[in-house]
Amino acid sequence: MANNKSLVIADAIHVLSRITKHKLTGHNYFESCKKIRIYLQSISKDNHLTNDPPLDYTCWEWLRDDARLFLQIQNYINIEVIYLINHCDYVKELMDYLEFLYSGKGNISRIFEICKGFYRAEIYKELNVLLLFSLDIKIQQVQWEQMTVMSFLAGLNSQFDVAKSQILSSIELSSLHEVFTWIIHMDINSFAPPSTHNSNSLVSRTHEFNFEKLSHKHHN
Repeated sequence: MANNKSLVIADAIHVLSRITKHKLTGHNYFESCKKIRIYLQSISKDNHLTNDPPLDYTCWEWLRDDARLFLQIQNYINIEVIYLINHCDYVKELMDYLEFLYSGKGNISRIFEICKGFYRAEIYKELNVLLLFSLDIKIQQVQWEQMTVMSFLAGLNSQFDVAKSQILSSIELSSLHEVFTWIIHMDINSFAPPSTHNSNSLVSRTHEFNFEKLSHKHHN
């Protein structure tokens, strides 16, 4: 009886303990993910990274182990990231979604900030006021174009602050192509000649958002 009691206490401590003292964030994803995988491998539980719940008599034992591992990994994740993974139920689902968020496709910190803002309730409320939902496909396309343009402008570096300010205050531009053309025009006609780095940055961001728009259309 005493032995069983000590096992229960040991299990509880095991669940509440952290894998390391540094919590997982968008910025340290690769290092943190590696530690999680090594830890699971060290206790012979790395199959929870790849396997779905079994359908045979071992199901309950597997679900119990997965729940313990899930709680332990969750205890290792920064609170701001926790808000993004509340829909996950299993270790595999959790790790796959973290990979989707922070796998290095582009600027990791930028993706992290966008996700944080997107999941904040006040952002939802403000967007609902500014961009009322409509069943009209044409209106939806206009709203998506506006969101794409705003995201593009928000991601430009401080060199283009003057251009962004003029665009937002006095000009109504309906497409990403128009915004890009206008910024290039202003850069060329400014006192300082445009640098190759700035031009490449603009082209890169334009290609990025054109790809996102194309993906969005195919998805719909």
